[in-house]
Amino acid sequence: MSLSKTINFYGRFLIPFSRLGFMLKGLNIPEQYDGLEGRTVLITGATGGIGAAMALGVARSGGIALAAGRSDSKLADLVAQAKGLAGRVEPLKADLSLASDTLALADMLAARPGGVDALINNVGVLNHAHEATGEGIDAMYAVNILNPFILTEALMASGALKPGGCVVNMASGGMYNAPQNLVYMEQKPEGYNGFAAYATHKRAQLVLSDGWAARGYAAWTMHPGWVDTDGVKRSLPKFRKVLKSILRNEDQGADTALWLISARPAPQAGALWFDRAPRPAHAFKRTRTPLASDADIRAKLETGAAALKTRLQTGDAS
Repeated sequence: MSLSKTINFYGRFLIPFSRLGFMLKGLNIPEQYDGLEGRTVLITGATGGIGAAMALGVARSGGIALAAGRSDSKLADLVAQAKGLAGRVEPLKADLSLASDTLALADMLAARPGGVDALINNVGVLNHAHEATGEGIDAMYAVNILNPFILTEALMASGALKPGGCVVNMASGGMYNAPQNLVYMEQKPEGYNGFAAYATHKRAQLVLSDGWAARGYAAWTMHPGWVDTDGVKRSLPKFRKVLKSILRNEDQGADTALWLISARPAPQAGALWFDRAPRPAHAFKRTRTPLASDADIRAKLETGAAALKTRLQTGDAS
């Protein structure tokens, strides 16, 4: 990003995206979110940061948080933190960078009595160099958009995600830096651009949410604001060093997602939900003209998902 664009970006978003914006809007974290009592909520990437805050928020509200993550010790710690709350956390071990684990998780939930009332696709990653998953897929593409698509579609197809159920896609203000495109969706090592990939994946989430809403689900894409998480510490160390004192805490980052599945406002096509309200999905004129259609985005994911499933069935996914 050029110096002028950087100054424009931070000048525009520093207050609203920080904890200052949360406070100035008069928002606060409730003791519990009405409407979640007895509800079953699946949260991916739930072992730390915003995901863990979401899981504990569901349990605090009397719901059942199905916490998906790949660390046994972190899952156990999350379960321990939820003891004594009105609801509970159920740990689900899964490496959501892998389609095999993602599909196994979907199959397990399809067999689980009671189904799932809401799914929060929270897991995400920002890499600055190309990494491949154990299945040979660009890791950012797999974690941020392809496997969440696979998981959501599988839960819908099996009925594990109840008809009319909720889906929340966790996006980022980083999406404001890219138009809708396929160029950076899935990249090779040469010339890898992690920031462009991240923005591309997060913008593509809007396409998915709108499509699922059109099929009768309550689906939203939301932005948590700038939150002080381990992911930010790892991927954006300079950003965190400068802004740490005003970054949001994890409960503030989790708030809009929990409010959405509790209050269930009507989805609005093309909206990015932030601080409990729908916001424009574009901050800059340069991103308004899409370089790929909604159909292009969905076709890319459908083709990628089908190819991976075939490789898994034939034993070639390695």
